[in-house]
Amino acid sequence: MESEARYAWVGGTLIVLFLALAAGIYWLSGASDNLPSTRFTVYFQKQSLEGLQIGSEVRMRGIKVGRVADYHILPDTARGVRVLLEVAARIPLLEGAQATVNRKLVTGIAGVDLVNTRENAAPLTRLPPGEPYPVIAEGVPEITRMAGVLEDLGTRGNETLYRINSLLSDSNQRAFRDTLANTRTLTGQLAKTAPALRDTLEQSRRAGERLEQVGVVAQATLAATGRHIDSLAAQSRETLNTARATLASATAALDQTRTEISALSLSLRLSADLASQDLQATSQALRDSGRALQQSARALGEPERILFGPAQGSMGPGEERP
Repeated sequence: MESEARYAWVGGTLIVLFLALAAGIYWLSGASDNLPSTRFTVYFQKQSLEGLQIGSEVRMRGIKVGRVADYHILPDTARGVRVLLEVAARIPLLEGAQATVNRKLVTGIAGVDLVNTRENAAPLTRLPPGEPYPVIAEGVPEITRMAGVLEDLGTRGNETLYRINSLLSDSNQRAFRDTLANTRTLTGQLAKTAPALRDTLEQSRRAGERLEQVGVVAQATLAATGRHIDSLAAQSRETLNTARATLASATAALDQTRTEISALSLSLRLSADLASQDLQATSQALRDSGRALQQSARALGEPERILFGPAQGSMGPGEERP
């Protein structure tokens, strides 16, 4: 009985382990691939697909989100290799997404990494003309970028070495030796002329002190001159204000004189007109008096005619001699 119980316990344990192993294999084999998925197409032209095969992982941010469903090498080299991806439907692939091929350095197994390059973009659902599925653009893998950076560094390193070699050429070394010799000679000459330089510096210091004193005096003189100029400016302003007031008074007097002259001129014109009229009336009266005097004189010149009438035989008014 104990042996049978032991066998039953061992058998149950083996069954449980077998079921766990089957579940692990089922999970590792991609049982989750049976979930709803969406297909996308990628055209790889610049990247090597070494290690990529059907069933390879499709990752986003390091998480498996799908698998490689199929691939087809196209005869048109401009389009490269067409790879069909199956991605879980709940994964947000947006417009502008890029796909790159990354492989593990130890095993060499390759996979496809997806990256959304735009924020707040529309979901990638548009079908290009002639394509059954949306197309994901090919990106640049980090290894390629690093290789480009390293290549750039190598190029710059070569240029730097070339410049260093040019700098250390024989002609430049001779020039360096000559420069050092000239520097040594110049240093010796400077050591000899050091006392004279010290005296010159001392004289320069004294001259600077004198210039500073002169500057203080000049500053005081400028301040006094400024105050004097301010006083003259104030006096000038007062004189100008007085002149302005005098000019205003003279202008007012001139305006009043002009008004009075205008009134006097008008009065003179009126008086002249009246005098002219009086003279004309007097002249007319004198002319009338002259004519009356002439008539009186004629009458006085013929008194008989006045007293006795016209002479006999004289013609009357309107008569004519026969």
